[in-house]
Amino acid sequence: MKINKSSLNLAIYILAIIFLGFSVFRIFSTPTEKSTASTAALFESTINNPEGKPQSLKQFQNKIIVLNFWATWCEPCREEMPELSNFYTNNQSKNLVVVGIAIDEEKAVKSYLKKTKVSYPIFVDEDKGVTLSKNLGNHDGILPYTVIISSQGIIQKTIPGRIHQDQLDAILKPLLQPSKSL
Repeated sequence: MKINKSSLNLAIYILAIIFLGFSVFRIFSTPTEKSTASTAALFESTINNPEGKPQSLKQFQNKIIVLNFWATWCEPCREEMPELSNFYTNNQSKNLVVVGIAIDEEKAVKSYLKKTKVSYPIFVDEDKGVTLSKNLGNHDGILPYTVIISSQGIIQKTIPGRIHQDQLDAILKPLLQPSKSL
């Protein structure tokens, strides 16, 4: 059986394109569901608030958490902050907290927050923020990066990139429903 060299090259080219397409799909696919990443490191962390005072993140254990990693220099991060603030204001009475961790310099965050009102707690630490973000699935270092954590401490979704109000509503609706007992 004689194989035409141009046919072989074409087959290799097609396989390479399929492999590349699959790789791109995996990188940019939809948010992950119920991650196996551990939230233990999150609740063991202490991170400064913008005033430089250390705060234990254990205070948010047993709450539904919308954990948002962001930076002042990140345009999509700044765009989503009003929606996150609004969502927090409307749902904080339902055992939910939105927590922002700025992967940025304390001085920049403090200055930014003087101009931009945010209703949810903000913490600042470039190094710890990067480490926590990676531990919670952000292996590519994308900002903004949001992690939805159930009150049982289980990661429900991770969202690389800007999050929108309709996504928050859809993802969190089942978590915010009161549980029905038999």
